[in-house]
Amino acid sequence: MRGSLIQTEARTILNQGRNKVKKEIALRVLNMGKLSVGENAKYSALSVAEVKQLAKLHTVQEKQQLD
Repeated sequence: MRGSLIQTEARTILNQGRNKVKKEIALRVLNMGKLSVGENAKYSALSVAEVKQLAKLHTVQEKQQLD
């Protein structure tokens, strides 16, 4: 029982790390400004909806930095 709990926690941590890396890749691609949202989703292994959400957050952060 205890071993399976540790494995579940380890899997959760691993997945969180993977998702963080995917988002970092998507943000780098957004900063390049050369690929479409669909291409960005393909290369970052995120959904189109997730890339669009990141793009909105990225735009808001850029505007806040300019203010």
